[in-house]
Amino acid sequence: MSDVSPQLIDRLVAISRALAGHIDPGSAFRATAIEIGTLIPHDHIDLAVLSQDGRMHACYEAGFHTSWSELAQHPVEGSPIRRVLWGETPYLLSDNALVDGRFHFAGAFDQPIFEAKLRSRIIVPLRARGSVIGSLNISRHEVGCYTQADVAVAQQCADLIAPYIYALIQTEEARRAMLAESETRNRAELL
Repeated sequence: MSDVSPQLIDRLVAISRALAGHIDPGSAFRATAIEIGTLIPHDHIDLAVLSQDGRMHACYEAGFHTSWSELAQHPVEGSPIRRVLWGETPYLLSDNALVDGRFHFAGAFDQPIFEAKLRSRIIVPLRARGSVIGSLNISRHEVGCYTQADVAVAQQCADLIAPYIYALIQTEEARRAMLAESETRNRAELL
């Protein structure tokens, strides 16, 4: 860890502190987005989190919201960042996502890139338990804002928050399953 600056370590600790005490993934992420912004300035930041079967993903946005967060789940096959979510590429770095073909293909849900003018983009995977569980997506309106060094810092941020976000999502899913089981039992008793 000798190549990590004391300032980066301080900011990563601040991100860790920002996570503390949150009980849902959205509020935890919004708290960390502010701290991530001190390391990597952004106009838009979001998390895409895969469903357990890996076919769908939910989007948690901080700051302004796009149509990505309006739907509860999106099919990964239509995601502009699917190559990272599928583990086919270690990251995406784009100087101008408006014209970058990796984000645009037949069936892509790419309107928010145009509507929000998300030009400079960094997409890095979130990993937990040895698998990609989602991605951290950072964007600026200006062209050519990010470098490979920013990708490395974004990956460190993603590596820090991924286990916490994963735990919150697992807890949320367990709570939903428990509620559904309780409702089923109550209906059976009523019958």
